[in-house]
Amino acid sequence: MFLQQVIESHRIKRVLEIGTAIGYSALFMVGLGCHVTTIERDPIMVAEARKHLGKVKEVTLIEADALIYDGPLATYDLIFIDGAKAQYQRFFEKYTPFLAPGGLVICDNLHFHHLKPEEVNRHTKQLLRKIARFKTYLQEITSFSTTFYDVGDGMSISKKVKP
Repeated sequence: MFLQQVIESHRIKRVLEIGTAIGYSALFMVGLGCHVTTIERDPIMVAEARKHLGKVKEVTLIEADALIYDGPLATYDLIFIDGAKAQYQRFFEKYTPFLAPGGLVICDNLHFHHLKPEEVNRHTKQLLRKIARFKTYLQEITSFSTTFYDVGDGMSISKKVKP
């Protein structure tokens, strides 16, 4: 519902999604009148997404690692980041040049299941630290205005501000 409100209220038409998974979000956004370009690196997820997306013309599925993809892209009204959580800042920095003026970036799962560093293993602690650093980055970057939302597993909306 949150994503729907954002898409409708900002009249979003072109979306770049980082992290397709099985294609659920892409299909949802197409249902709201968007064209979605979505990038997924996991071949198993790509196969599942192809099953779910079928021949939907409004979705362009790119099978690639979003960190190294250098193929053609357009200009987007919205970038939806829902890929590898440890790479959110790199995704943000790499893809925001493709954002239209006044465009939005939505980052999902910023609470990461509300896990606490003292309750998890070393690997997960590192991930939680990266997410925390990314949230600080979003608060400090001057070319975007970011608001955090306690919706689902935590989301942010960053709006590109005029220079």
